[in-house]
Amino acid sequence: MARGSEIFEPLADKTVLVTGSQDDRCRRVAEKYGFKNVVTPADIVTAYPTIWPFNEIWTDYYTKSARPLPLPINPADPSGSLKIDAMFIFNDPRDWALDTQIILDLLLSRSGILGTYSTKNGDPSLPNRGFQQEGQPSLFFSNPDLFWAAAYHLPRLGQGGFRSAFDGVWAEVTGGASLTKTVIGKPYAQTYHYAERVLQTYRNAMLGASSELSAPKLDHVFMIGDNPESDIRGANEFDSPDGVDWTSILVKTGVYRKGTEPKYEPAIIVDDVLMAVKWALDREGYHYEPKDLVHDDVV
Repeated sequence: MARGSEIFEPLADKTVLVTGSQDDRCRRVAEKYGFKNVVTPADIVTAYPTIWPFNEIWTDYYTKSARPLPLPINPADPSGSLKIDAMFIFNDPRDWALDTQIILDLLLSRSGILGTYSTKNGDPSLPNRGFQQEGQPSLFFSNPDLFWAAAYHLPRLGQGGFRSAFDGVWAEVTGGASLTKTVIGKPYAQTYHYAERVLQTYRNAMLGASSELSAPKLDHVFMIGDNPESDIRGANEFDSPDGVDWTSILVKTGVYRKGTEPKYEPAIIVDDVLMAVKWALDREGYHYEPKDLVHDDVV
């Protein structure tokens, strides 16, 4: 989502559903990206509690962050009913059940009008047996990580876990229809392409260059990460359009568990970020004094 305002500018004036994070944070993030009409699952379930009948323990939590819906859910009057134009999973959903139900309802709806059901669903004469063929809202995930390193001593399920669970529900409901969605973040190439652009811009500024043409070419990027299936895989598979060489370094301080064989092999496995930086500098032939690298500064 690093360049969300750039990618999703055409949706700025549309009504979007966002979920992830706690309280009202995902809405505030969306509004900072430029979205003007943001709806959350809390807004919907507070206005229409029967949309998910098992929300008793969440009621007080949702009430604190809910805002009035811009339009009611009224399938009898589609022109005056709540219509969602896109759905964004900004962070790890807290209430998988509610979010799954609302996203599913919208993917099965007619043109994103909540409370409707497309008559094209299940039609064998249509592409994908009619599913997602009647203007349903686009679905975006911001992070594919199945696991992430939290305070617990073992990795915890991340947004990728929610996506996998939703994929399973969708397959059961639709009889195996394809689910059209966009997944952004590591290991996908657009994230690394964007990172390379940012690094080049920063490098030009450091060198006092007025443009990329006046600065020496960026030749090498070291990707330091703790997750073999996102950080390391992305760096290994990224094919730089500018011919920049990417080298992956895996650290033992996150998702990766010492003693296991990573699914995607890095150039080297080191203890922590400081050791990764030292290895990269040594490989590039950069001579430094030990006092120049203080662990707190690097991290």
